[in-house]
Amino acid sequence: MRKTQELNMNPAENYEFFSIGSLIRIVDCHNDTYKGTVRSFDYNTKILSIETPSPSVAQLSDIYLFNLDYVSEIEVLEEKSGLPEPLPFINVSKISQRLIEQEKDRIKQKTYIGVNVSPEGQKLMNTISKTISDCRWQDQDIVVLGEVTIKPPYGPKDLHCIEGSKALAHISKIVEKHHEEEAKQAKQGRGAQSVR
Repeated sequence: MRKTQELNMNPAENYEFFSIGSLIRIVDCHNDTYKGTVRSFDYNTKILSIETPSPSVAQLSDIYLFNLDYVSEIEVLEEKSGLPEPLPFINVSKISQRLIEQEKDRIKQKTYIGVNVSPEGQKLMNTISKTISDCRWQDQDIVVLGEVTIKPPYGPKDLHCIEGSKALAHISKIVEKHHEEEAKQAKQGRGAQSVR
């Protein structure tokens, strides 16, 4: 077991390398402690990455990157010897496509945020946009599928549609259900306050 002391100098200078697969414990400059398996180490930049099991999803791992200039202590708990296991294949084009889609989704989510609209209107827009992506603000009105307009105060009776629209019944159900849920939550909130 190799261990640095709490040194004034950089603890990374005590090591020429970290073996891929070794189990280590790191204390960073904020005194936060991490324990994981070495995934990579670059001696020139003093960048070390470790992998730990994800606390939230059983089959996934979290990867932490450390600049060893900002680490106060490193302890090798279990040295890995022999050839390291091969790194998994990374599909760069798939990752790039996912990033592009996430950026498009982030931009689209911004269009669901109304300007100078009531909280009730924004809540209804949030509900509708979860199931129907073709919705937008037009001043204070919510326009859904380009056919149905919901005007303030955004109740079930505030829906207007173009003639012959088949979307009105479906959107009307969404609006009614939203208002039922809001009333139910408000009632539960009042009940919790009266208990206190």
